Formats: sequence, structure tokens, C-alpha cells
Amino acid sequence: MKEELQNVSQESIAQALAADYFCIYYVNVENNKFTEYSASKEYRALGLPKSGDDFIGFSRERFELLIDPDDREMFLDCFTKANVIAALDDHGIYTLTFRMMFAGKSTYVHLKVTRMIEEERRHAVIGISSVDDQIRTQQAFRQAHDARVRHSRIAQALTGDYFSIYVVEPDTDEFVLYSSAGAFDELGVETSGGDFFNLSRKNMDRIIYPEDKDRFMGIFTKEKIMTILERDGSFTMKYRLMIGGEPTYTSMKATLLEDEDGRHLIIGTSNIDAQMKREENYQKKMAEAKTTAKNDFLANMSHDIRTPMNAIIGYTNIAKSRLDEPAVVEDSLEKIGSSSHFLLSLINDVLDISKIESGRMQINEGECDLAAVLHRIEDITYLQAQNKSLVISYDHSSVQHYMVRGDEMRIEQILINIVSNAIKYTPNGKSVALIAGEEPSEDPGKNHYRFIVRDTGVGISEEYLPHIFDSFTREQSTLVNRTQGTGLGLAITAKVVEMMGGTISVKSKLGEGSEFTVDLDLEAAEEVKPDQPAQEAESGEALTGMKILLVEDNDINAEIAKMVLAQKGAEVDRAENGQVGFDQIRAKGEGYYDAVLMDIQMPVMNGYEATEAIRSLPGDYCRNIPIIAMSANAYEEDVRTCLDIGMNAHIAKPFQPEQLYKLLEQLV
Repeated sequence: MKEELQNVSQESIAQALAADYFCIYYVNVENNKFTEYSASKEYRALGLPKSGDDFIGFSRERFELLIDPDDREMFLDCFTKANVIAALDDHGIYTLTFRMMFAGKSTYVHLKVTRMIEEERRHAVIGISSVDDQIRTQQAFRQAHDARVRHSRIAQALTGDYFSIYVVEPDTDEFVLYSSAGAFDELGVETSGGDFFNLSRKNMDRIIYPEDKDRFMGIFTKEKIMTILERDGSFTMKYRLMIGGEPTYTSMKATLLEDEDGRHLIIGTSNIDAQMKREENYQKKMAEAKTTAKNDFLANMSHDIRTPMNAIIGYTNIAKSRLDEPAVVEDSLEKIGSSSHFLLSLINDVLDISKIESGRMQINEGECDLAAVLHRIEDITYLQAQNKSLVISYDHSSVQHYMVRGDEMRIEQILINIVSNAIKYTPNGKSVALIAGEEPSEDPGKNHYRFIVRDTGVGISEEYLPHIFDSFTREQSTLVNRTQGTGLGLAITAKVVEMMGGTISVKSKLGEGSEFTVDLDLEAAEEVKPDQPAQEAESGEALTGMKILLVEDNDINAEIAKMVLAQKGAEVDRAENGQVGFDQIRAKGEGYYDAVLMDIQMPVMNGYEATEAIRSLPGDYCRNIPIIAMSANAYEEDVRTCLDIGMNAHIAKPFQPEQLYKLLEQLV
């Protein structure tokens, strides 16, 4: 058998294949010379020459007389040397279907041009075959479908929006092209026939953008498409086709239509290139805007962090070099402290905006004394205003109910941010005012509070005013560019006000000043008399003799905490990690330590694990000894985790000594 196959010549194979064609021509595409390879009796009866010098010219002159009059114009428009060469270069194949007159009868024929496999790629084979039976059958098939589909809502919707629509019989895979646009027709794909899915995959292998081919081939199988359609009712997919040598975004939509005649698959493809490129352009601009905002923010942060750091380092060196001059040392320490507080405010702003934008910030409602809040704001901002020689005034005479339910820390943060911002942007000698008022609320059980911060500062331009509450923004003005800050304070303020159910607004005129207004509805709580804040005892009096275990892995942090506590008479032992701290509690025994200050992030055993281990020891002492988290993990969720794990309280680093003294007095 093998020897017999070897004896079959290529000539025999070619002759067998040629039997399916009316005629086959062998053409040199460079000089148009042609030779007839084979022809049927019907074709031979037409009396056409077997060879010549100009195949295209010969075809256009002689075929014009043999072509059905209704197809002649189309044939002359389409069958040009330029069109044939372009199709061969783009897709490797050129096809054209038209009607020829054989013995007075109009017959559908299919002309197919393919390049021969050779290095020079100079020669092509042109075959003309009869497709009359197939097309007549398909026309009947199309007409049957047209009667059903033409009036259906699916066909009506798809026809206007899609540049090709196929109707496929899913049981037999027979298909017909219902409608198409010119760009789709140029791709040279079949308009009807059988085996739709395999034929489509073959065509797509030729015309799809290479980067999308694997994805398309992995999805576009009859089994997968029908499974999706039967489950979801529709299927959509985006990919790129090579149209005119350029990748063009295309969207395919398949819908399963069922009627009295059975199931029909409607597949439409649309050119969405303009839409996708607009989206790509929009995304590019958004990415560029985000990059610009990020770079501006980092530039501001770099400047604003280096400024206080320069002061801290500079005044530290001055103090070290002039230790014999107490006044200079004291002045340097005050300026180091001021710069440190500003640096901490930058960090807090970044953390706050991160929490807000990630949805992790929460409003913690509880009893809130507005009188105490307003007095603290006066204490803080009065000194700020005095240092700039500003006139600052405070008026809350119309407030009647000072005890409310709300997040006291966040209310204070809102007002501090706005007042401090007013002071920051108000030149020396000008004025700032904080006015707090109360009105009845439309919400039963609540009172309406309005806080107004008015200044006679530099004001805000009309162009920047709409962006005043945007994150990471700062007005580009010579009047304000010298002012430090992240550009986050007002953004945080606005978001916190919104989370509390309130509103914030601003009025401003450049060069004349600004007025910020915050409106909050707050539930009334137990009354206290205003202007009489509770007098606190001198902190630290009760620390004398107190024994404290400090669990801290950082040597400098440990030294600072020990010195701060020792100043008030406390005795401090240090453990360098949670495991050592747990071992010391167990070794010293019940009642030895009065409290534990616990860092969180430590090697060997962290603060959470150490707390759980201590609480698991037998006896009431270990279950009840005060354990205070003293950590740089300062998010609300970090505080909640500490309390949930069994700690009694949380102090964020860097801590204020007075806050630590007060907490120890309360817990021990």
C-alpha cells in the first residue's frame, strides 16, 4: 500500500482536485500572463482563449459579456488587480461570487484566487467553480429565515448596530449572513454554508489580531457557546480584527432565539473601535492625572516633611553645641517640640485620608461635652494666633445644650482643622473668629449646631473654590505657596462631616477672606453648665512607688518611656519582647507589677500573643492586671483589636506623657 501511494503523482492529485472547478488558470501576478490548466465542457463551450498576456484585462473584457447583467457592475468594481493584490497581501486569499450565463441560464459561480507556495510568491492559481445549487438552497434558507427574523425585535435591534449578523441553526450548523457592512465584506469570509463554528474558527485564525487569538480560540467553540447561552440567554465577547492592516476592536453578541420552528442562533458583530479608543484615551488621561496628583503630593510631602525635620536636626545640633547656655537650649527644645508636632500632624493627615478612602474610618458616638471641646480649641488655637499677631475671637453664647451624643474627637478635629487653616492663611495683624450657635432641629430628639469660622485672610480664588475639599490639592498662589501642609486637612474635614451626617460649605473672596460653615444635628445628652470645665488633679501624683513592666523591643522608645515614668516616681522593668515579658510576669508572681505597658510589633512574641498568654495564666491577678497597648499601630481597628484581645486601653506613639500618667492613675 505504501508503494502504491508513493506512485500517485502530484499531477494526479491536482487533476482530481480540478474536477470540482469549471476552470483553473495559472497566473503570474507580476506581469498578468496566464495559462489555462483545466476547463469543463460547459466552460470550454464559451470559446475563451487558453492563454494570454493580461488576465485581468481579458477577464474584464470577455467576462463582462458572459456575466449576468445584474452582476456586471459589481464584477467590474471588485475584480481589479489592486483589489486582488491587496486581498492576497492581507489575507492570503481573494474570493468573489457572481452569476455567469451558461446556455442562456444564469448560474452562480465562485472565483477563488490563492498564491502558490514558492519563495518568490509571484504566481497565483485562479479557480472558478459552480455554487449555483448551494446558493439557490441558501437563498431559500435565507428567505425562510427572513420571514421569521425580519420582524423579530432581535433582528431589528441588531441590524442597525452591528456590521454583520449571522443566523445559525444550532442543530445542523447551517448558517446564512443576514446583513453586513462593507468593512466586514472585505474580510473575505463565507456568507453561508454549513459547519459554522469550525469554519468561523478557521477564518478567525486568519483575520484576528494575534494577541487575541488564543483567548478567542479557547472560548469560541460550539460546546462552550451553547452552554453559556443555555445558562445565561446571551453571550458577549470583545476582540480585535485586522481590518485594513490595523487592529480594530470588535464586539460579538450571540442570542438564542426560540420560536415555533425551533431554536435559532443570532450572532452579531459590531465595530466598537472608536468607543474603545475613547475609553483607552480617557483611562490614559485619568492615569496621567493620578500620576500628576501623586507626584504633586509627594513633592509637597517631601518639602513639608523636610522643613520640620530640618528644624529638628538643626536645633538639636544648636542645643548640643551650646549646653552651657540654658536660654538657647530651652528655645531650641521649644522649636524642636513645635516642629515635631507639625510633623506628627502630617502623618496623621495621611493616615486619616487613607482610612477614609479605604472605608476603614468609623464614627464612634458617645457622650460629648461641647463646652470642653470649645475650651480645648481655644487653648490650642489662641497660642497659634498669638504667635502670628492675629486677633482671634470665640463666641458660643447662643449654645444652650452642651452635652450631646457624638464623636468628640472627630468634632474637635473638624473645628481644629478649619480654625488652624484660617490662622495658617491669614496674614499677621488680621483676624479670625469661631462662632458656635444652636437652633432647633427638624430631626426630633436632636439639636442643630452651626459652627462658623470667619477670617480676613488671603481668600480663595473662584477657580480653586470648587476643589477646596479635594484630596492632595493646594491652591497654586504666591500668597499661599509658602504655607506648609499636605493639602489633606480640609478634605479630611469634609469627609468626616459627611460621615457624621452634616454639611460643610465655604464662601470666599480673593484678598478679603473666607467663611466656612459646618452644620451638624446632634442628639441631646445630660446637661452640664458651660464655661466650667472640670478641674483635673495634678497628673502623676499617684505614680510614686508604682511598679510597671515595660514590654518594648526598641531601645530608644524604652529609654524615653522609662525616663517619663521615672520622673513621676514609678519603678520600671523592661522586657525586650513579648516572650520575656510573659516570663517576667510569671516569675515575679502575683501582685508584683501594678501595670504592663505593651508594644505590639515585636520579635519572638508580639504584643497580642503576649497579652493572650498573660490572661491565660491562673488566678485573678493575671486576668485583671491592667495591660496598656503603647503602639505605633494607631488605626481604629488596631485599637479594637487590642481591646478584643484583652488589653485595657491603647495609647498611640508618639504619646503625650500627661495622657499616660492620667491613664495609669485611672486603671491602677
